[in-house]
Amino acid sequence: MLKFINDISLRTKLLFSSFVVLFFIMITVNSIALYTIYATLVYRNTLRNNARKKMCVSQLKFSLLHKDITSIKNIFYETHKNRYINYLYISILKNNKIGIKHRLYFGLYNEKLIKNIPPNLIKHDNKIIGKVYVQFNIKKELQLIRLRVFWVAMRFYLISFIFICIGLVIFYFIISKITEPLLLLKSNMTKVSNGDYSVHIQPSSKDEIGSLADIFNSMIKNIKGYINKIDLISKEREQLNCMAQMGEMSSMVAHEIKNAAYVINSSNKYIKNNLHAKDKNLIEFINIIEEELKRLNNMTVGFMNFAKQREPKLADINLNYIINESLQILNYEIKNVNIKIIKQLDNSIGLIKGDKELLKQVIINLLINAMDAVSNVNDPVIKIISSTVHKKDEISISISDNGEGIKILNINNVFKPFFTTKKSGTGLGLAISSRIVLLHKGLIKTERIDGFTVFTVILPRRIIL
Repeated sequence: MLKFINDISLRTKLLFSSFVVLFFIMITVNSIALYTIYATLVYRNTLRNNARKKMCVSQLKFSLLHKDITSIKNIFYETHKNRYINYLYISILKNNKIGIKHRLYFGLYNEKLIKNIPPNLIKHDNKIIGKVYVQFNIKKELQLIRLRVFWVAMRFYLISFIFICIGLVIFYFIISKITEPLLLLKSNMTKVSNGDYSVHIQPSSKDEIGSLADIFNSMIKNIKGYINKIDLISKEREQLNCMAQMGEMSSMVAHEIKNAAYVINSSNKYIKNNLHAKDKNLIEFINIIEEELKRLNNMTVGFMNFAKQREPKLADINLNYIINESLQILNYEIKNVNIKIIKQLDNSIGLIKGDKELLKQVIINLLINAMDAVSNVNDPVIKIISSTVHKKDEISISISDNGEGIKILNINNVFKPFFTTKKSGTGLGLAISSRIVLLHKGLIKTERIDGFTVFTVILPRRIIL
């Protein structure tokens, strides 16, 4: 039975509980009411019988005092027709004081009944002149009272049953209204268990169920945040593993290519220095070989730098100083192409634990990319902003430019090794920058905002001034 109750729905449990409560109340209230009615009727019947007895004795006394035997007989005659009186007997004493010379008996004498019926005495001048024995048909009276109460009970229970049905219908609508948000919550929890974290419940009230909906929404928001963090950590780990593997491979390949390129470059220089022919095509080919060897050498150096990325040497540094030093290094190139630099540096960002040279390499790489992006723009602008985020627990550095921007399809690929849209690029600058930021337990991202391509570096702040 308990297992069956546990398996049924909440709505059915509430309806069943409501029915049990209403039924119990109906039985209790009706039983009390019916008992009260029954007791009242019995009490009224007792009072009525006592009144009848007193009236009968009074009439008999009056008739005896007036020696009206005919009236006494009439009283007996009328009494025997009364269905409520079961037995009536009167005896007049022989030595009475009212002048009746002989002893009178009216009614059928029954010795057994006489013993059980208390007599009503008829007195004259404080002398007993007779005794009256009256017994009512109590059994028949009680039977009639019970029959009457039974039909009253039927009406009571019928009306109560009708009201119970009406109450259950009302309860059904109330319970449906109460359980509706719970069913919605259950449905959304099923979606969450299937991996859908986009659900949101709009609280329909401010009661406990509304609070439960708010808690559910907060829980889903936290779960989504945790999943995003886990995905980010997984991607970072995957990226670091990829970088490590590519680094080992590129280190080996770059070493061999560098050796071969050195030999080819030396041979090419020897040929160029000892060539006496005036063949312009031959000289052009030699120059092409020289240029391509330079490009190949730059690429191998980038590969080797990527493969041999050292661990950061942490010290207390101020990112604003690094930004200013990086701009000073690139000052000539910036002025040469007439780029407008907008700096918004927050002097209250404090210090972080980081490697100055590695973080300077990140800033310079981002600035060079921004300079390349605005090289074909009429009014080139580069914005550099430093600020605190997340209750001053992190520092944000954003470098944005109004260049052509990165295509949406390429936004997720810009930090992958060897990915580039430049003709002369190796595709390692942003990959190295991303690796350096990750080694500092930070985050680097790119996005397009109001016509500007924005690269943002977020680093945890270790010291708050």
